[in-house]
Amino acid sequence: LWFIVTPPPFPSLLLNPFKPFIIFSNRHEIRRIDLNKGEFSVLVPGLRNTIALDFHLSQSALYWTDVVEDKIYRGNFDVVIQYGLATPEGLAVDWIAGNIYWVESNLDQIEVAKLDGTMRTTLLAGEVEHPRAIALDPRDGILFWTDWDASLPRIEAASMSGEGRKTIHKETGNGGWPNGLTVDYLERRILWIDARSDAIYSAKYDGSGLIEVLRGHEYLSHPFAVTMYGGEVYWTDWRTNTLAKANKWTGANVTVVQRTNTQPFDLQVYHPSRQPQGECCNGKELCSHLCLINYNQTFSCACPHLMKLGPDKRTCYGKFLIEGVLFLDIDNPYYNYIISFTVPDIDNVTVVDYDALEHRIYWSDVRTQTIKRAFINGTGVETVVSADLPNTHGLAVDWVSRNLFWTSYDANKKQINVARLDGSFKNAVIQGLDKPHCLVLHPTLGLDTHTQMHTHTIVKLSHPFGLNFSEVDL
Repeated sequence: LWFIVTPPPFPSLLLNPFKPFIIFSNRHEIRRIDLNKGEFSVLVPGLRNTIALDFHLSQSALYWTDVVEDKIYRGNFDVVIQYGLATPEGLAVDWIAGNIYWVESNLDQIEVAKLDGTMRTTLLAGEVEHPRAIALDPRDGILFWTDWDASLPRIEAASMSGEGRKTIHKETGNGGWPNGLTVDYLERRILWIDARSDAIYSAKYDGSGLIEVLRGHEYLSHPFAVTMYGGEVYWTDWRTNTLAKANKWTGANVTVVQRTNTQPFDLQVYHPSRQPQGECCNGKELCSHLCLINYNQTFSCACPHLMKLGPDKRTCYGKFLIEGVLFLDIDNPYYNYIISFTVPDIDNVTVVDYDALEHRIYWSDVRTQTIKRAFINGTGVETVVSADLPNTHGLAVDWVSRNLFWTSYDANKKQINVARLDGSFKNAVIQGLDKPHCLVLHPTLGLDTHTQMHTHTIVKLSHPFGLNFSEVDL
């Protein structure tokens, strides 16, 4: 099975799967280092700002994140995830169930999808302050991540279905920036580096048996990422621009593996021992959409955005946008049930509305003075109204006549505006107001049930402080 990136031709990662080599990112390239010969070659050139990477050995596929383009790629630059990403700093491939997990450092959440990017959903959110790195052991169905929370820097664990969340390590000493994270599959231990104490630590999966592997070494002066192979731990260091290794138990025999011209970021050792086989997600045939491995080789079914798990805990049903109502699960208020919209499309949003017919969301941005829209699956972001939109705090979609109303005011213009949903035929319909702030429509109140002719729309608006409430017949 060959894995090719073009251009230039990409050498197979499986020329000899039993000879280990390192793959690492230096922002603009993904490189390969032969651990036996020390030679390096470029696997993927011409990148913008690649931070995290992982691989799927049996498919001979690389995955990586780009925090400039805010996308997740694989293979020959196939885009796996391209919408609703803010800062995907951590990435991990579930090689058993065929899923991909990633950390959203700005959105403070962990998401999961199938390897091709479909069936995407929010896995963990709430009480996640500054997540950075992520690691998996699909054999045990366990997920680990680091959190830079200033008040409680820690390492947490949960099942790969998001259940059974717990803190397994709290930084109480000189640590405080738990950065890179990896799994020792042979010993069932985790290893991590702390960028504040410049140290490498190791502990069992439950957090017990903590040891300090190495601290304060010349080539461990600002570590970023960590992995391991055999009896050695490997890491990247920003201050010395090196990839180094040492004994995974004692920190002895520190050796520079590679020096780089620029800061090295994530790294992985490509070898079958880094993806040991286990029981597959035996619920794949039972789950209608997404099968996630749970503790003790069990499984849980999950649903992609806009869908909800039915009473049978197997079948996903319906869309969350039903007949003009966007449902919020009160049991999980931090979870996203639609894909997040992030920069550069979002700057300073004041008001949001939606159109159930076309499954679009509309929002106004006071800083850019624009009104934008997009489909709720994250696609089709476009500006429908721009310029001359000071202080747009009121926005409403007339889903019957297919018009858009919004408020605006400055020293000269204090009015309510209207346009078609695509922004055409823009006009002011009510002028000479004080400071119109909120806007609500009732399009069906004037609907003639016999002729289905739209006769008028009721518009209600209010003062920012609840004064001067009025009703207008348009």
